[in-house]
Amino acid sequence: MVKKVVLFLMLLIIATAGAGYVYISQVGQQNVEEAEQLKARVQQASGVLSVTVKKWRKKLELLANDPTLIASLNDGRPALTDWIAENRAIVNDAAMLRVVLPGLMHVDTSVKPPLGYAGLDLIRKAEASKKIQMPEVHMMGGDDRHFAITAPVLDDNKLLGVILISFEVNTIQAAFKSVLANEKSAWLMLKQGSLKVADHGVASHKTGVDLGAVQVAGTRWRIVIKQREIIAPISEAELLMYAASLLVVVLIFGVLVSVLSNKGKRQMLGNSIRKRKKKVAKELPMAENESISWAEDEEGSREKLAEAIKENMGKPSEEARSPIFMKDDAIEVETQTDVPQSIFRAYDIRGIVDESLTEQGVFSIGQAIASEALNAGQKSIAIARDGRLHSPRLSESLAKGIQATGCDVIDVGQVPTPVLYFATHQLDTQSGVMVTGSHNPANYNGLKIVIAGNTLSGDAIQQLYQRIERDDFDKGVGSYQEQRMLPEYIGAITNDVRLGRMMKVVVDCGNGVAGEAAPMLLSTLGCDVIPLYCEIDGNFPNHHPDPSKPENLQELIDKVREEEAELGLAFDGDGDRLGVVDSSGNVIWPDRQMMLYAMDVLSRQAGADIIYDVKCTRNLAKVIAKHGGKPIMSKTGHSLIKAKMKETNAELAGEMSGHIFFKERWFGFDDALYTASRLLEIVTAEFRSTTEIFAELPDSVSTPELNVSLEEGENFSFVEQLQSQATFEDAKIITIDGVRVEFKDGWGLVRASNTTPSLVLRFEADDELALERIKEVFREQMLKIDADIALPF
Repeated sequence: MVKKVVLFLMLLIIATAGAGYVYISQVGQQNVEEAEQLKARVQQASGVLSVTVKKWRKKLELLANDPTLIASLNDGRPALTDWIAENRAIVNDAAMLRVVLPGLMHVDTSVKPPLGYAGLDLIRKAEASKKIQMPEVHMMGGDDRHFAITAPVLDDNKLLGVILISFEVNTIQAAFKSVLANEKSAWLMLKQGSLKVADHGVASHKTGVDLGAVQVAGTRWRIVIKQREIIAPISEAELLMYAASLLVVVLIFGVLVSVLSNKGKRQMLGNSIRKRKKKVAKELPMAENESISWAEDEEGSREKLAEAIKENMGKPSEEARSPIFMKDDAIEVETQTDVPQSIFRAYDIRGIVDESLTEQGVFSIGQAIASEALNAGQKSIAIARDGRLHSPRLSESLAKGIQATGCDVIDVGQVPTPVLYFATHQLDTQSGVMVTGSHNPANYNGLKIVIAGNTLSGDAIQQLYQRIERDDFDKGVGSYQEQRMLPEYIGAITNDVRLGRMMKVVVDCGNGVAGEAAPMLLSTLGCDVIPLYCEIDGNFPNHHPDPSKPENLQELIDKVREEEAELGLAFDGDGDRLGVVDSSGNVIWPDRQMMLYAMDVLSRQAGADIIYDVKCTRNLAKVIAKHGGKPIMSKTGHSLIKAKMKETNAELAGEMSGHIFFKERWFGFDDALYTASRLLEIVTAEFRSTTEIFAELPDSVSTPELNVSLEEGENFSFVEQLQSQATFEDAKIITIDGVRVEFKDGWGLVRASNTTPSLVLRFEADDELALERIKEVFREQMLKIDADIALPF
């Protein structure tokens, strides 16, 4: 009877599988045919767009070969205004017609659309190649978005100038939607690199599979096709694998039924299982109602778990050591890894290059980040790097790790961290990774990570380490492309910020990656920029790029006084922290800068929440409240503050370290370049000196950030002991991040740094006498915990 049942089930499985195969093959073949037809229609549409571009090129060729223009340019005193007016009708659909003389490479924001850095780059290409350039979309993130196309003006191969024609974006957007108006079976995007220019179709297909792209001839544009998940036909190889798998399942099923149908064999199997249970219980005694949870081990430490098992089990039996009992999926307690857990910090990943942070390690981290991103519905990740000597090779390893999961990589290049953050708001991804050592020593590097719009911190960063430990990565082959974002970033800021007057500014980038972007941006805004250490050099030969340290600002102070500049601006190694010096050479620490920013924001956003970290002056909270805002104290850390901003919907936030976050009019990430622009907008609205403006803000006697170096991990245990053992009389104790003690006439702070093994201290008081008293109280309490600690006060 049993054999008949087994035979019947085998035949039923085979029949069902066969029917399924026929159905899937038919539906799959139909889907393939429909997809091919869709691609053919998109190909026709791309041809129409290509014809539009060819018309632009012909008009440009006609103008570039005009004998009147060539003669005028050869004359040395070209009457370009008259020539442009006479020939404007030839390109009556264009927004702007320009003729640029060789070597004249200045940004022009006086007209619409403005000539920005992307436009200048297109002009340089025309000069260098002496050929008409493909059209490009520029300033897509702002109101001045447009297409530009350039052609050289030549006389016997001698370069006389370059013609640039700009067209409104809606010219090509309208053409794109017109030629695809009847397309209702997909989601279509016209893209230049990773930049989306236009889209059309059925919105429900946005998150579908990528059916490929069709290139628009004569351009760098392509039409990307997306459609909901489709069934593909089964190949012969897949059919053989499918059939073999079914056969194995059927055979196993048959054997099990045969065994279980035999009473004697069933009893033998039961006895064997019971014996094995007794043996395991004897070797691994456990307390009543207690179990080992591998996944929920609070420490997450394989070493501790291995030691616990060793103590409980003693010497393993010969049977346990036999290869017969060592399965492929057994847990390996002792594991070697290139990625130590110590580099996974509170709000980023950071380590010493070629020691704790290796290329292979970054490859694995890239796999973990991409797997998390794919799990969050992200199909691509933007990456960028700072100017450190080892950043290019670490960035390459990161890209390869991301691609190994099937996730696509968009390489933004060597740019400040805020440009990478900006890219995650402008491109078809909300995920990005910045390879940067920030303000740390030259032998350090690390990763700042955004996934699906959230900057990772705390447990989210530890999850990356856990993925690596489990070898839990998606598999696939992702694409790689490069995408310039700096011109778009500068264009977006200049579109938002307006200066009231020109200002002479000294810019010290400390040889960090902001060295290219900061002078370029501030010059575009209309400043007279005096650069100081703006050559990008990962050796940092002049001073360390950390504006939170007074010694790193001394040369900026001297230069401001020497040049009689109105303002000094200092940027850290990756351009997300700002230092400020006024016209008299006084350092304006970030908490006092925040007073000015808060007053400005609250003038438009009455009642807004404004966040500051535990290291900031208590005068800041008073200024915020006085101007109608709600002050909120937060833990230190750029990731933690961004999370707090999302939680509270705050319009502004800032840290004593120089991270400033504007959500009002911007995107809410820490951005020293945008902050510098907003500061300039505020101070140029008046004709008073910056010294006079800042002098009106309340001030106290205070120390800068002080640091006490300790061994790795000792800083956290020290703060824990201080919280539990120290006694402070007549004071309010705040423990959201370390120990901040508020007295009637001042305050003091001790907290553990999350980026280096050190303590961070700061003190503030109404006068010098009170400051010294508060410092003495802290000195006494700290020495009780560690009598040998070297205190810098």
